[in-house]
Amino acid sequence: MHTSIRLRLALGGLVVVLVAGLAGLAQLRFTSFLAESVEERLEIVAATSAQDFSAAIDLGLSLEEVANGSAILERASRHDPNIESIVVFDVEGNIVHRSGRGSQGRVDVQTLDAFRLASAGVTEPSWGVESGDRIASGIVIEGSFGRPIGGIVVEYPTTEMRDQAGVMARQLLTNGLVVAAAMTLVVMAVLRVLRPRLPGLEAS
Repeated sequence: MHTSIRLRLALGGLVVVLVAGLAGLAQLRFTSFLAESVEERLEIVAATSAQDFSAAIDLGLSLEEVANGSAILERASRHDPNIESIVVFDVEGNIVHRSGRGSQGRVDVQTLDAFRLASAGVTEPSWGVESGDRIASGIVIEGSFGRPIGGIVVEYPTTEMRDQAGVMARQLLTNGLVVAAAMTLVVMAVLRVLRPRLPGLEAS
């Protein structure tokens, strides 16, 4: 195989690998950015909802007795149509109010563990949990004298977020391959011009 052909193939392969690597790295960074952005929005929704419940509790009501609890959560979920559910639970993990497709019965172990750590002051009053298919942000609901009486957690599916990152990565990869093809054509043209002056390029 001629040296010039080997150079072209090597250059083309190197450019493709670099473009693919950059696209993958960009997707990871973009996904991380989206996750942080979503977590911040969910934390605001959770904190605002917790304040509404705390205001009702200051009137002497328990979590279960907040008659418009589900309405509070439904109103909060309108801040982002992609919010999957919002649930309010007591200190034992029993769900007392929910919106959307929120679970019935009890919250999952991961959420309850995070709540107990926050209630005990081991971590901040708010927390975030990310699993394979969802992002969740929670906060402790405080009663009289700052006593924890329950928690609220907002869940958001990661499907759309990952889809957005995938679209971005595909666009970047496509644009990168177009640029790589253009660069390869330029290099081939330069080699064609230099070939008469560099006989070694014709050697095998």
